[in-house]
Amino acid sequence: MTRRESHYFNNQSDQKFSSESLLTTQKEAPFNNLKELYNWGRSHCRQRIFHKDQIIPTRPGLLYLVNKGAVRLMGSACINEEHQPREDETIEEIFLGILGVNKPFEIVEHSYSIIRVEAHIEQTSVIWLYWHELVDSLNIYIKVLELFRQQHQTQLIWMSILAQKRTIDRLMGLLMLLATEEGERTEKGYLLPYILTHAQIASAIGTTRVNVTRLMGQLRQQGIIEVDKNNRIFWKMNRVETQFSL
Repeated sequence: MTRRESHYFNNQSDQKFSSESLLTTQKEAPFNNLKELYNWGRSHCRQRIFHKDQIIPTRPGLLYLVNKGAVRLMGSACINEEHQPREDETIEEIFLGILGVNKPFEIVEHSYSIIRVEAHIEQTSVIWLYWHELVDSLNIYIKVLELFRQQHQTQLIWMSILAQKRTIDRLMGLLMLLATEEGERTEKGYLLPYILTHAQIASAIGTTRVNVTRLMGQLRQQGIIEVDKNNRIFWKMNRVETQFSL
């Protein structure tokens, strides 16, 4: 870990919080909303701004919140927890999704996926804190838990999408999920706020970039999607029921 990353974690990477230490910790005023929490994060050096594609330092035991931009979750599927890859073994990375503003995330120590978090947009801002620092802010605590619950439901939907046999069904399922979860609603449909490369989409749905390029082209020809001048995908909900064979 670099000196900057060490400062980012406030030099407390090995600190254990017992009930006794919590009682002796100086209490902060309760947070009434996320804006107050973000202001607290900035004033306590708990905020960091990242460039596009920059890796965000993370570790288990901390709670992270995106307060500007978006983060990209990457992972590598493991067969089981006991499986340890060899030094010469190449692990295929998997695109797991994108989290936007006000979305929380955390790293689970014993996970079936090795998670890496990257900034998806330039000037992405993330704050971090310990769970116990929300004890006196019940409204924020409940809100964060609710956001995690929504993410869990989204993950279940995503697992169902990945179970589809046809590549086109997985592709459309991904686009529809991202559009409804993160997109901007318009009269014609949803506009995704983030740029997704064909390679990232291919990694997410388990196919090749060439296949994604071909299928995206057919969806554009049939008027189901459009791509604006900034390469953002526009999902036309009124054309979802269009019949097609790909």
